[in-house]
Amino acid sequence: MSAPSVTADHQDVLSLLTWKDPVKTGKVFGGVVAGLLIFKTINLFNIFFHLAYIGLLLSAAAEYAGKLVTGQGFVTKYKPAVKSHAKHFNDEFLPLVAEFNLKAEQEYQKIVFAHDIETTLKAAGVSYVLFKVTSWFSLFTLITTAVVLLFTVPAFYVHNKKQIDALVAQYSQIAREKTSEYSKCAQSKASPYVNDLIKKTGPVGNFISSKFPTRTAGSTVGDSRATSFGTDADASIHAKKVEEEISTATSTGATKFPEVPAASLNAYTKKGLLTGSFNSLQ
Repeated sequence: MSAPSVTADHQDVLSLLTWKDPVKTGKVFGGVVAGLLIFKTINLFNIFFHLAYIGLLLSAAAEYAGKLVTGQGFVTKYKPAVKSHAKHFNDEFLPLVAEFNLKAEQEYQKIVFAHDIETTLKAAGVSYVLFKVTSWFSLFTLITTAVVLLFTVPAFYVHNKKQIDALVAQYSQIAREKTSEYSKCAQSKASPYVNDLIKKTGPVGNFISSKFPTRTAGSTVGDSRATSFGTDADASIHAKKVEEEISTATSTGATKFPEVPAASLNAYTKKGLLTGSFNSLQ
């Protein structure tokens, strides 16, 4: 039963923000703006507490005077029938508040204790942007701007949906192409330095490079998933590269370990032959 009501509420809010009923939306928008202006120009808290202390003093004086004259307070005797709204509020709204509070606490712990690093970084970015924005504008200005945007952007999008979607798709494609181009350019410029470093470090560099994933054409162009992160094609490419590095290391003097002197090698060989002969005689 709750899902249809949520959907209906969503549709009502959407129709309100997209001005499907201009009279209804105009009343809500005008009321919100008027309330913000009143809140900005008039100190409502001061007026509330001023009326509160006067009303409470009058209530206490009337109750005291009634008890003094008739034995029963005037407020107690003539008070209207009061209907309690606490039970309705507890039954209808407190379960929703408790559920929201639980979810908010879970999300807070995920963000603060970095259960998901990407989400924590996003929250840090949003906090930094809000820090900058709140240092430039007042809270009232931000709230007013948010209200105006809330009642204008959805309607503008609905009336220009095709054009906006086309522009978003076009610029998203351009951004992907530029990102791929810059990635290729950075890789081509850094590749000679990395290869030179690997050659200078000898077998240590070969060992380290073999532990890093090998980028292929499919991993940088388009949406292909044929990278070296677990696919058979990239595993074979990585194996071929390791074999080439091993063959290069054995054929070139710059990437092989220092050779053992010939005299020590001959002595070691003779010792091994004598030990083998002695073991065979036993």
